[in-house]
Amino acid sequence: MKQFTILTIALIATFNVYAQAKFPYDSINHVVVYHQTFKLNPKVNADDVYISVMSWFGDANKFTHKNAIVPLDTMITKKKNKNKVDAEDQFDNHRPMQMQDPAGGKLQGLGIIRYYTTGNSIKLLYIKYDIGVKVETGQTSVSISNIRYFHYNPSSYKQVPLYNFSGGKPCEEVGTLEALISCENFHEEFKTLALYCNKQINEHISDLKNLLKQKKYLNDGSAPAKAPAKAPAKPAGKAPAKPAPKATVKK
Repeated sequence: MKQFTILTIALIATFNVYAQAKFPYDSINHVVVYHQTFKLNPKVNADDVYISVMSWFGDANKFTHKNAIVPLDTMITKKKNKNKVDAEDQFDNHRPMQMQDPAGGKLQGLGIIRYYTTGNSIKLLYIKYDIGVKVETGQTSVSISNIRYFHYNPSSYKQVPLYNFSGGKPCEEVGTLEALISCENFHEEFKTLALYCNKQINEHISDLKNLLKQKKYLNDGSAPAKAPAKAPAKPAGKAPAKPAPKATVKK
């Protein structure tokens, strides 16, 4: 019985890892989207929530992630690599906020992932994605989509295709994540990429939820306790009449 329990736990853990190693791909609309809606306390003012989300986008460190150091980053050279400088300028994200629409309750920010690996197919990927937040009365939703990739040779910082070493046409050096999903034939490397991206992108959603929770904006689903109902008072009745004294007859 003990061995069966251990095997069951191992199978569940393997299934969870496999699920996390896939991008949330909508096969009907053919897009990758991360989405979550948070119910707000009915007493919360939507304008206050909007201002808090603006401040959340103001922390640039939250919106750029790097999984490893690229060797060229640590090399001391007499002359700077122009391709590297151009790439760093292109993917600089010191101002994540991209768009504000207070009237519509909408905000949009930018997220960046730099992913370096020594694999056969994936070398150096820069990944951009949009983070949209919609603030409404009673709820706030976040959607992360429009994910684009840019693939570089880490030694020269020149854009290069992603080669499928098992054969077939290489994937374009620049494109959408949906196009890469359709093209890739380097499944193990792609699963590792998905694991890392899912972790970083889902952290945005968790971080926003924690902010709303700290501000006490979330609806925790609890209702104020009702006072116990009092038992109905008994109507006042007439006092029972005392029996009349018996008349005495004098003999």
